[in-house]
Amino acid sequence: MSSTRDTILSTAAELFAARGFDAITMRDIAGACQIKAPSLYNHFADKKTLYQETLSFVFEEHGASLIGCLKGEKPAEEKLGNFIRLICHHLNEQPMFRQLFMRELIEQDEDRYRFLVNVVMAETCHALHDIFLAINPTCDPHFLTTSLIGLVIFHFQINPMRPYLPGGSTETQSEAYLATNILKLISQALEQPRE
Repeated sequence: MSSTRDTILSTAAELFAARGFDAITMRDIAGACQIKAPSLYNHFADKKTLYQETLSFVFEEHGASLIGCLKGEKPAEEKLGNFIRLICHHLNEQPMFRQLFMRELIEQDEDRYRFLVNVVMAETCHALHDIFLAINPTCDPHFLTTSLIGLVIFHFQINPMRPYLPGGSTETQSEAYLATNILKLISQALEQPRE
């Protein structure tokens, strides 16, 4: 990938994360990249294509290591724990990654949801689904996958508010604390059969 293309994708990711898809124009992105808008179209046909490639670009940075946690010869429980610790680390260290995901949840565009789940996150979601079934064949892997996504995203998104809530502390904001307790919640839910 060319450095110009990388620069465009990195810049677009920052803008889309900060302001959302609808609030950003191709001209905004071109200006932030210090290129002319027509030059942007040499790399991307339109804003939708640029956005999809931006999501893929951002999630690819994290995807390989996340998939790596879910594959291999380790016991399923260990893979799940490693996955949760790593996704918590990514969300803690990469607020743009977290913010792009939150934007998708807020903006509620069905085509973009479909692209995010069926293209960008597909391999991770299928591997996670299989891990849940390997741990408990009678569980509801769909519910567990959505619960895990919700827990990790929500807890890192609300972290700045956490010190002001009753019982809040520096410890309860730590990546390790969140990962450990999210794993406990998911493990408890895994013990329940599908109803």
